[in-house]
Amino acid sequence: GARLLPDSGYARLAAGPAVLLADVAPIGPDYLPGHAHADTLSFELSLHGRRVLVNGGTSTYQNDAERQRQRATAAHNTVVVDGRDSSEVWSAFRVARRARVHDVVCAETDGALRLSAWHDGYRRLPGKPVHRREWRLRPGGLLVADAIEGDFGHAEARFLFAPDADLGWDVEAGEATIEAATWHPRFGESIATRRLVVRFAGSHCRVNFHWD
Repeated sequence: GARLLPDSGYARLAAGPAVLLADVAPIGPDYLPGHAHADTLSFELSLHGRRVLVNGGTSTYQNDAERQRQRATAAHNTVVVDGRDSSEVWSAFRVARRARVHDVVCAETDGALRLSAWHDGYRRLPGKPVHRREWRLRPGGLLVADAIEGDFGHAEARFLFAPDADLGWDVEAGEATIEAATWHPRFGESIATRRLVVRFAGSHCRVNFHWD
């Protein structure tokens, strides 16, 4: 049920009706990162063959504010520190300093499928913060545990729901809000949906997703 694909840098966890695909990869080839998003340690989740947690997607290649928003960390199921992107993306196809993923562990332990890693994309900020994330998948639920090491002002974990997703959630550490959002599953398309935003409690955030 737990499989790391080292050539691509992605991981796949499957338990019961759930399949999780996680990005523990470089943001793209070093020689051609133009299509990259600042999405390090993001993921998507499917139940019974239907996606329920999704990344924001791409609807445009125009060099405008919408293109920049869709490439930003805040459009993905990962953690934003001090309102900054984990990799520096700008213009339509530009990338500067890039997050690198370290210490990826993918295994089955204590009856759950576990994936963990950390990235250094925020070490360019004052305080040199590091984002660590762990996923624990069981047939009936998913725990996403995040931690920030180093000094920072504020951080939030963001989770974008697919439209009409039937998914329960509880926050163990952090303060949750729901906001309006959009999903872009294909070019030229924008679909209204909602996003769970969890502000960190100190240096930690823990969210449990559950289903029947």
